[in-house]
Amino acid sequence: MREAMELERGTWNFRIAGNSRKFCRWASDTYRTECQYLPNLYYLDESISRCRPAFGGGTLRIGAFGATRPLKNLMSAAGAALETATQLRANLEIWLSSGRTEGGSGILDAMRAMTAGLPHVKLVESGWQSWPQFRRTVRHMHLLLQPSYTESFNMVTADGVAEGVASVVSEAIDWAPEHWKAPSDDVDRIARVARYLLADPHAPGDGLEALQKHNREGLETWKSYLAA
Repeated sequence: MREAMELERGTWNFRIAGNSRKFCRWASDTYRTECQYLPNLYYLDESISRCRPAFGGGTLRIGAFGATRPLKNLMSAAGAALETATQLRANLEIWLSSGRTEGGSGILDAMRAMTAGLPHVKLVESGWQSWPQFRRTVRHMHLLLQPSYTESFNMVTADGVAEGVASVVSEAIDWAPEHWKAPSDDVDRIARVARYLLADPHAPGDGLEALQKHNREGLETWKSYLAA
């Protein structure tokens, strides 16, 4: 990235860019080099459900997907899933991605230890999947948990929106609805928002509106950049 910044300084038709306003501000303020904000755009088809029945009992399926890295905060996600199931007196399946460990080799072991011996809890390691396969898996969930410490966009939450599934997210995922958010280091708050979203049949529609707004604003940003 530093090498690209040097190239930008000396070349009129080369630009560096980022998909996060926070990153672009930091890069510009720190290195005194322009960093163009070019956000992710997420394709949404016409078949998206804006409403999903509230959780009414049975086995609660919660997804905590993504690469196994410390900044994904999977331990807090697992802790909040356990608390949510306990409060709802429900059997629980915690679904997570496996097969892509990025600096978090002990995280899966810790999650296994956290859930071991609990008769009402099953940890499901679904493996790393293609995007269509992953979308089908997400569709099977009642709720997603993404309490990341840092993010630039977060595709998992957008995949949930596309499949009519709400997510509890941290403040790092800034495009998501405000009432989906909980502090990343407060497991009780994450679980509280989880219970709220599970009881709200209109939560997926709120997420869809937020993602559509992000897409509209992002498209204008791209058009402005390409027209310059």
